[in-house]
Amino acid sequence: MLYVSRIIFYIVFASSIWLIFGCSSKKHFEPNAIQGDMRFEGKLSAPLKSATRVGAVLKDNTLLSFADGLTPIVLESNYKFLAQNKNTFVLQKQCKDILIMDSQNILHTIPFDTCVLSADFKDNKLAMVLLDNTLMYYDVPTQKEIFSQKYPAVIAINAYLASPQITDSQVFFPDLEGKVLVYDKAQNKIIKDILISSDKFFNNVIYMYIHNQYLLAATARRVSVIINDKSFKYDVDLRDVLFFNNKIYVLSIEGEIVELDHTLKVLRKVRLPFAVLSGIIITNNTLYTLEKGGYLIALNLDDFVPMVYKSHLSKKKNLFYNRDTFFYDKVYKRFE
Repeated sequence: MLYVSRIIFYIVFASSIWLIFGCSSKKHFEPNAIQGDMRFEGKLSAPLKSATRVGAVLKDNTLLSFADGLTPIVLESNYKFLAQNKNTFVLQKQCKDILIMDSQNILHTIPFDTCVLSADFKDNKLAMVLLDNTLMYYDVPTQKEIFSQKYPAVIAINAYLASPQITDSQVFFPDLEGKVLVYDKAQNKIIKDILISSDKFFNNVIYMYIHNQYLLAATARRVSVIINDKSFKYDVDLRDVLFFNNKIYVLSIEGEIVELDHTLKVLRKVRLPFAVLSGIIITNNTLYTLEKGGYLIALNLDDFVPMVYKSHLSKKKNLFYNRDTFFYDKVYKRFE
C-alpha cells in the first residue's frame, strides 16, 4: 500500500460542513414525530479529519473519495487530494509537487509551486483552479501549460469549492468570484464568461453540473441554470444542492427542502423550522439529509412528506458524503 501524505485545506472560511453557509440561532429543530432510529452501524478506522466535495481524509490518513468511498490509499502528511479519474488519483504535496498515481504507484511527478484548490483530470490533462484564482489547463506528459489565465484574488475560499470539468472540446472552470469560465480547446482561449452571482464575499462557485448544452452552477446565495445561452436563476441562502433525474434539489439555511425543475421553477417544497440540514443522498425514490440535532430526514419523493429518525450522531463533527453513503465522524451509513 502506498503511503502518501495528509491533505491540507487552504480555506479561510468554514472548517466543518455544519458551519458552512450556516447561521446561529437559539432555537432548535423539534420534530412533531420521530419514526424511530436509523443508526450508522458502519465503522471507520478513524474519525474524519477534513472533507471537500471530491474526497475526505480520516485522522489515520486513509483517503475517502466521492467515486469510491473508502480507498486503499493512506496518505502521508501534507498531501492534498485533488481529483480522481477511475483508478488514477491526483495529489499535491504542500502546495508544491503534484503527483499522478494509481493505488500503488506514482505515475507522474509535476514540479509546481502554487496551491491548487480544485482540479479535474482527463486524457492526461489537468484543469486546475489555483489559490490566487488562476485557471490553468496543463499537459501532464510534457509538463507544460496549455493555457493559463489569472483573475482577481479573493480572501474567503469555501471548502466545498466546485471542481473544473473537462469535456471533449471544452473545460468549464468555476472561479472564486461567482463565475464559470468556458475554455475552448481548439481556440485555446476563454470563449464565455458566465456570471452566476456578484456578491462581494463568499462568492465561490460551490456546485457545478454540466451535460451537453446544460449548465447548472451555484454559489452560497444563488442557483443558476444556462441552457443554450438562456439563463434562469433561483436566489436562496444555500446549504446544499444536487441535480438528480432532471430535477434540482436544494437545502436552504431556513430549513427548506426544495424541488425545482431543470429551469429552476419551484415544483414542491417543505420547511422544517430551525432545521440545519447538511448533505443530500437520493436513492430508492427517497431523499436523505442530516439535521445537526441528531436526526436523519427521509423525504419520499412521491408525496414529499418528510419522516424524521434519530441518528444518534454526535454534534459538530465532520461530514462527507457521496452518491449513496453518509460518512460522519467515525461511522457511516450506506443507503442501498
